[in-house]
Order: sequence, then structure tokens, then C-alpha cells
Amino acid sequence: MGLEKLLYLQGVGAGFVDNTGHYSQTPESARVGILSCMLANEPEQEFALGQLAPDQFEATNHEAIAKRIELLDAAPWRQILPEFQHGFIDNPKLTIMLAEGDNRALMLTLTTEKGASHRGLLTRDTLHCTGDYVSHGQRFYRYQLSLHDWQTSDCLWQLGYHTVVISLADECESTACIAEGTLLLAPRQAYQFQTEPQSNTQAKRPWGVSIQLYSLRSQEQWGIGDFGDLRQLINWSAASGCDFIQLNPLHGLQLPFSEAQLDVNRLNISPYSPSDRRRINPLYIDVSEVAEYPKISDRVAALAINQMRLNRDNWLDYPGIITTKYALFSDLYMTFVGDEYQKNTLRYNQFSAFVEQEGLALIQYCQFEANRATSGVLADERFHQYLQFVAHEQLLGCQQQAHQAGMRIGLIGDMAVGASGCGAEVNFNLASYCQGASIGAPADEFAAQGQNWGLTPFDPIGIKHRGYEHFIQLIRSNMRYYGALRIDHVMALMRLWWWPQDEVDSGGAYVYYPMDTLLAIVCIESQRAACMVIGEDLGTVPPELRATLAQCGIYSNELFYFCRNEHGFMPPNEHKPHSLMMLANHDVPNLAAWWSQSDLHLRRQLWLIDSDAQLDIALASRDVQREQLLSLLKLTSGFTGNIDSEFAEILEAWMTTAAQSSSSLFSVQLVDLCSERYAVNIPGTWQEYANWQRRLPYTIEALSQSLAINRLLHRIRCARSDAPVTTQPVTDTIDCHG
Repeated sequence: MGLEKLLYLQGVGAGFVDNTGHYSQTPESARVGILSCMLANEPEQEFALGQLAPDQFEATNHEAIAKRIELLDAAPWRQILPEFQHGFIDNPKLTIMLAEGDNRALMLTLTTEKGASHRGLLTRDTLHCTGDYVSHGQRFYRYQLSLHDWQTSDCLWQLGYHTVVISLADECESTACIAEGTLLLAPRQAYQFQTEPQSNTQAKRPWGVSIQLYSLRSQEQWGIGDFGDLRQLINWSAASGCDFIQLNPLHGLQLPFSEAQLDVNRLNISPYSPSDRRRINPLYIDVSEVAEYPKISDRVAALAINQMRLNRDNWLDYPGIITTKYALFSDLYMTFVGDEYQKNTLRYNQFSAFVEQEGLALIQYCQFEANRATSGVLADERFHQYLQFVAHEQLLGCQQQAHQAGMRIGLIGDMAVGASGCGAEVNFNLASYCQGASIGAPADEFAAQGQNWGLTPFDPIGIKHRGYEHFIQLIRSNMRYYGALRIDHVMALMRLWWWPQDEVDSGGAYVYYPMDTLLAIVCIESQRAACMVIGEDLGTVPPELRATLAQCGIYSNELFYFCRNEHGFMPPNEHKPHSLMMLANHDVPNLAAWWSQSDLHLRRQLWLIDSDAQLDIALASRDVQREQLLSLLKLTSGFTGNIDSEFAEILEAWMTTAAQSSSSLFSVQLVDLCSERYAVNIPGTWQEYANWQRRLPYTIEALSQSLAINRLLHRIRCARSDAPVTTQPVTDTIDCHG
């Protein structure tokens, strides 16, 4: 009984409904394994850990289990105020705990974020009892206080994180603080898209393009897509009627700084496996737009050959890019030091203000980066602060440009579900993470052994005991750049699948999080940043989570491939209204690869399909799906001609039909507009395929001049506005559908 209660209090789930709708019981041994990972994060707890069977674990740790239950279950009832609680702005309430017979006169002081203070006596007749608990013979009651009842209606409650203090009060009105906590007053919903009257040239329902920023190709870049390329894309897509550009995570990665670390097979370059989600990857900096750039013309000229070589290939040369761009960064920084820092200019003061505003999180990250270098400017903490300052300015500038160009949403960012255990974010916030476990997904039809993403999970007890400070900072730092933020694997707000990190054969289990509190934080930060929230809810999703997300105004994330019923692909008018419909994303085949079936043949080559017989089955299934797609598109089935020529017709019908989706938002990948077949990522591979290294086959300049691509954008624009399609030229200036 003691072990089972502790598992419950720690949030370790006993079972779940899988993606086929069947209940899957989690083995007790797997649950205890996950519990051991959590308890190893609490060194003050005297647990005997290791590979113990559940009955052995309980017998060996009987006293320690009782102490832990006391800490998690009983101790909170003895606190008059929780350390952190939340309520809603339309019905603000406060929870307090009092022991039976405690009739002391209590004074409540609530100080808002802006410093306004409200003070008054707590009278027992204003308290509503909502529960009780008996510990060591003493009964405690949980009460709820309506703040509207406590203060008169002239008290204007505000959204925010407010400080609550309860003090003893006597006849002389002297006070002695006996409890203090934080009260978050949050909105019921996240920020929503603001519908405005539209002119005849604007789409009624927002749409846009999605892009892996690093994959953009231009004539002037240094081998990797950057914020200068994003500015070009903004101008073109805004002129085409796009309301947004959807980006991959731009988080700071743990880039190598030495020759020994530059082995491409060992690079951790996945944007979904970052070092720190609060920082920006410096490789996205457009060096030509940095204020110090005109002063380093000699270095730029000396590296011109490198630039030509890096821009030639269709795959990113990360070692070459890192070496070349950081050489430029070093010169830019030394110029900044000489021209700005030593002269204490306005630009240096802006830099200093940025460093002060970012606080300890930036200082720690830059310490982490500097400590990884052996010598030179890379070992200078201020160098890394400078890079973050420049990246911050440029990304903000891109969003401002998007709005100025007429985009109604602008940039849509993406926040990864976790961070690398060896990165800066985890290492400087150890108490909020469980380093003994990694994030993944349970076994399903797509991955029979389950998935292990190698990311370190939040410890639900750790973040709660620290007032959710790190989570607040994480959400806030991401939302400030975007008109909308996509939260990858949004199920993490409710539960995450954990694997024990050091025990390959051990089972995993779901660990549950304080969802209501996390969603309240997401909602207030969303409203403050005027940033919509999109929850990536693909995979094994509890039905109650989708209902809760909908209540909070968080947009669902639909994927065309998965919108199917017993008859095939769902008609666009049956798509989920409050959602972002993506025609494809980074985890599924590009449209051209799907139609040509080249993705299946590649999976066979990579041994993701185990045999030719299994490949034949997959090809036969795809044939059925292709016929179903043709039926949806109302095209004649049985295409037998040249795949490339027939696909151009299919692609136009596909995008036009899908764009009629009843979804609030609709996006299409730029790689699909130009009929690229190579995937940016193939799940389940690491060294077998060059994930996250594919560049677009054409420059932005060429793409923007393609009549075929502009025709597709026009079709989408008309479909999203229910406008008639006007005649467009069909002759292309470049071969974008080959």
C-alpha cells in the first residue's frame, strides 16, 4: 500500500489507453524503475535504489517510503499557503489550509505584480471548506476564499503573479508573517487570432508556408539558411498573401568548438535536441546585417572561397559552416569591442541592457559555452553574450518585418519538448529535471520497440517546489519572438513517457504533471505576448487532454496524412476547425516522395522495413491510399504516364483541395511547393541518414521567380478566401517539379 501511494504521489502512471484504443497495463517493475530514477534526483532521501523487484523495493525502503509520503501528502496540509497556486481572473480565489481549532485572527495582504497592495482581515464566514486531512491525530481543513468577497468591487484584480502574505493580527494591528506564497491570476484562454475585416485581396482564413530555416538557400549566405534569407522569404510570401511562416525550433545547440568535436557523425544538430531552449542558435545570424560587418571586409574577402564551396552542396557541411561563421563572428566581436565597448557607445549600452534583462539564464548559458572552448575568443563569455544579443535583435526584426509586410500572424515558432541532458539548460537547472530518465513514447504501430528521444524530462515535483520559475521563463522567452508558438508534443503538459536512462531493457511508464497549473502559465504568457498557442497533439493523446486544450483556446495540430476515416482521406470540411492543418511535416514523407513511393524504398534501404515481403505489403497499402487520394481530389484514377508530369497535376489539386480545410490555420511546406523528394528527417535513423542536413534544391531567388510555385500559392490563397481562381501562366522558369 505504501509503495502504491508513493507511485501515485510521484505521478507514475499505472496504465494508459494506447493509440488503438486498448488499455495497456504498465508492469509494476517498470513503474518502480521510473520511481527509482526520480528518487535518485533527491539525494537527501535515504532510499536503497538499484534493480530491485517491487516487493523487495517496498520491504527495503519501508521507512523511507513513509517519510516521502509524509513530505508529499501530509506536509502541504500543514502549510497555511501553498508556495504556488493559480486562479482565474474572472473568479479569483485563494486556497488556504488551517488546523482544526485554529481561531487566530489572520491578516491577508495581497501585493500585485505592479506593487498595488490590498490588505484585510480573514473572517471564517468568508471561507468555504473544500476538503480535510488527518495527520498524526490532527485534522486540517482546506478552505477557498473568494477574493471578490474579501475585497469590495472597487478592487481591480489584474492578471499576474501576485504575492500573498498571511500574518497574525492583534488588537494593536501589529503583524507577524506566518505564511507567504505566489498567486497566479490567469485568463481562461490563450491568445486568439484576432479576426479583422479583410479587403478583397486578403485571405479570410490564415495560411502560410513552413520551412526548416537552415535549409533555405540563397546566393549570399554562408552555407546555411539565416535571418537574412528569412527576410527574403518574408517579402515573397507576404506578397503572395501568406499570413505566417512556420519555423523549426531555433534553439541554441551544443555546437562543437574544436577539431576533435567536428566529426559530422557525432554532431548533435537536431533542432529538437537543444542545449538550451531559451537561447538562439548563432548560426542563424546574418553576418551581413550585423552593424560591425562593414569593418571586416578583409576577412569576408579571404573567406570567399569557403563561401562558394559551402553554397555548392545540397547537404549542409556543418564542420565547414561552424568553422567559417565563427571565424566571422570572432572578427565581428573584436570590432564591437574596439568600436563600441571601449568607447561606451549607445550600441554598447543596448548590449548591456540586453545582458541585464536576460539575467542569470544568459550568464550561465554563456559560461557553459565559454567553458567548452579551450582558448581564444570562444572562451570569452562576453563573446557568446554578443552573439545572443545579435541573434535576438535579428529575430525580433524578422517578426517586425513580417507585420510591416502585412502578415497577420508573422512568424510561428516551435518549442522542443525537452533539452539535452548534457546541455546548458539542464545543467544549470538540475533541481527541475530528472537526469536519470529520458523522454520518449511507448511502443505503437509506428515503432514496435517504442521511441527514446534522449531528452531529459522535467521533474514534476522539482518544478512545483521551485514555483514553476523555469517553466515560466521557458515559455516567456520563446513567445516573445512570435505571433504563434507551436509546442512540440503538447501532451507533456499532462504526461510524458519516461525511459530509465541507464537500463536499456527496462520498461518505461507515463509520468503525470500538474497540467492545470502549467496551462494557466501558458495562457497568461500567451496573452501577455499576444502569441497564439498551437499544441502538437499527434500520437497517443488522452481524449481528456484534447478537451482541456480546446477549453484553453489552444489550437490543435492536424496532419493531412493522418486525417482519415474508414473511407479514406477526410473531406476538408470535416477537418477540425480550431486547428493548424499541416499538409506534411518533418516526420513524414514529402508529398512527392509519398506519391512516388520513394520513401518506402528508402526505408527498405535503411532497414526500417525488414524485408522485401514487408516492402511489397507497404507498397500495396500505399497504392490503395493513392487511389483514395485521387478520389478525394476528384481526379481520374489509374495514372500510368510519367510520374513527374502527372504529379504536377496531382500536386496542384492536392494543395487546392487541402487548402479548403475548415481548419483555422493552414500551412504547406516550402519543400513540397518545389516537389523535393529528399526528407529532412527520417525518424528511427541517426547515422544511417543525414537528418537535419538537407538544403533546398533551389535558391530563394529562383523559387520566388518560379511561375509554377507562384501558381500554387495563388491557388492556396484563393481556396483560403473562397475566391474564384484567376488564370495564371503555367510555363515555369525553373524546373521545380522534377
